Amino acid sequence: MKKITLLFLLLLTITFSNAQETISFEAPTYSLGDIYGQNGWVTTGDGAGGFITNQVVSDEQASDGSYSVKIVPEAAFGGQQNPIVGAFYDYATPVSYVDAVFSADLYLDTFDSSTTSDFIFGFVNLTDGAFVTYVRFTYTGDISILADDGTGTSTIILDDTLVDWTPLTWFNLRVEFTTGGGIEVFIDDTSIYTGLVATPNTDIEQFRFSHDNYGGFAHMDNFRTNDEALSVDEFALNSFSHFYDNDTKELKLNSPQNNLNNLEIYDVLGKLVVNNKISGNENTTELSTLNDGVYLAKVITEKGTKTFKFIKS
Repeated sequence: MKKITLLFLLLLTITFSNAQETISFEAPTYSLGDIYGQNGWVTTGDGAGGFITNQVVSDEQASDGSYSVKIVPEAAFGGQQNPIVGAFYDYATPVSYVDAVFSADLYLDTFDSSTTSDFIFGFVNLTDGAFVTYVRFTYTGDISILADDGTGTSTIILDDTLVDWTPLTWFNLRVEFTTGGGIEVFIDDTSIYTGLVATPNTDIEQFRFSHDNYGGFAHMDNFRTNDEALSVDEFALNSFSHFYDNDTKELKLNSPQNNLNNLEIYDVLGKLVVNNKISGNENTTELSTLNDGVYLAKVITEKGTKTFKFIKS
């Protein structure tokens, strides 16, 4: 069974900055072959004091230009319980979590196979030895986020976005850190997740593009750190809001300038428990028949989709 590991016993001295860069892996800055030692990139240790050498700059695929970074299984290891094999980028100075934006173009192998890896796009604070958060592309095709469950108990979960990724096709992933420990995740500029990071108020010292060594491959190109503006969120601009009223057991939606089309609600097991066609700019849905707990709501409007969690108690 594949499990989640939150901690890595690693050390690094901290200074602070707002990094801004785009890494396209092109020559002459990068060379084909082992990425270890190239411009701040390292790889997983080989267990004998060295580092694995087959996480590489490759010319097999690129979303732009000729090169990308490619991660593949390490033959010396078997399948791992956690995504610890891959290419890691050490920031020269930590990236502040405040309004940080990270993105990259990804090209992942097929899924739905027990011999295919989980891949992660993750952010680590080495000093604390913890992931701040990561986006996990599972061998079953799911996209999940390492997150706080929002109950106020500091419970860390792997939160299913209920969105699948498309194999063998380039797509853009963007992760935005928002105020109050929030995170929003986008695929090709479409928001697929909003929630809370696993480790809030913590700066990012290392980025990880890695896998659990079961099989398959993944490419990454145009890795950006704070080199693009925060998303122009049409929901935010038009004051989309939601509120769950524990007294009346009602979920209330308000979208002044975008018509509401549909409301889906899922429980923590991913079961669809509400699927309502809605209309207009406001909606109130009575939820007294649902059990208490954490739910994921997916609201579809004429301008796109918004997802959010709420707690019924």
